[in-house]
Amino acid sequence: MATPRRPDRPEPQFQVEDFFSPRRSKFLLWLNTAVKLSALTLDREVEALAASRLFGEELTVRPEDTLRAAGISSKRQAKYQRRRMSNLLAGRS
Repeated sequence: MATPRRPDRPEPQFQVEDFFSPRRSKFLLWLNTAVKLSALTLDREVEALAASRLFGEELTVRPEDTLRAAGISSKRQAKYQRRRMSNLLAGRS
C-alpha cells in the first residue's frame, strides 16, 4: 500500500502499476515495430540513392552542355575566351 502524498508535492503523472498493464506492453511492442520498420525503409531509400549515384543516374551538367543549349558553338566560345584572355593580359577589362 502506498503512503499518502504530502499536499505540497504534486501527484506523479504515472503510477508504478501503469507500467505493468497489458495494454502498455502491446503499445511498446507496436512502437518498437514501427521504429524498426521506419529505420528499414530509410535504409532502403539510402541504398537506392547510393545505387543510383553509382550507376550514373545523377545528372551532371557540364559547361559545354550549357553553351550548346544556348546555341553557342565551341568555335565561338574559343574565340571569346582568346579575346577575353588577351584583354586580361593586356590589362584591359
